[in-house]
Amino acid sequence: MSAHCKEVQPLFPAPPSPVAFESLCMELSRTGQVHLKRIASAIDQVAPSPGRLVYLHTTKLAMRLGGLQPVIFSAIDATTHLQVAQANLTMTSAAALSFVDFVADSFPFSISEIKTREKRPFHNPNDHRPHRDFPTLVGERGYVHSFVESHPSDALFSITSKMIFRDLSVGPAFSASAYELQRALAQFLFFHNNSRFVPWLEGKTPIQKLRTFARFEGMHSFSPRDGFEGRHSYQWRRT
Repeated sequence: MSAHCKEVQPLFPAPPSPVAFESLCMELSRTGQVHLKRIASAIDQVAPSPGRLVYLHTTKLAMRLGGLQPVIFSAIDATTHLQVAQANLTMTSAAALSFVDFVADSFPFSISEIKTREKRPFHNPNDHRPHRDFPTLVGERGYVHSFVESHPSDALFSITSKMIFRDLSVGPAFSASAYELQRALAQFLFFHNNSRFVPWLEGKTPIQKLRTFARFEGMHSFSPRDGFEGRHSYQWRRT
């Protein structure tokens, strides 16, 4: 080649050799396993038994029911990842407390602590009626209330927030019947609790994880039913 000619560089880099690609896959796999073990270790520390810690999430749906925007209350047990959820048309302390009562009746174990994103997560500043804060109401039920802090253990709150019911659709103008929403929510919960394999639970489903505890060895499925489910006219909670 002439000294005045530059070597032409290929447009695309050469693919890695099979040995290099296999090494990369093994390294990624090891990294993933390390992260999964860290999550599992955090669960063992903050929630060694079912009901020790329950995360309470809320999410507004991109849909309308009678001109109102539904909100989903979701409760996830940190130990087993069993989940209970309920649709509502308001996000107030009273509505949240009603959901907590529903969760306590639905889970097959007692609850010790409930964690939310903020100290006053359900206070509506536009509602000028007398109100009581959520921690006080929860405390009167005998539960400890805590809120998310900037702490590694609270990464579990963020992780579980990705596992909740989101929506029936994509468009803010979408509307559906209460029955459609309730059916979709029930189907999602049944799948999550009984068929969803969770990597940091050693690949178990929430119900399989629950069965690793002696008291629950005989449970084969978990399907909480809302008291309103099955009625022809769904009565929304507006408290």
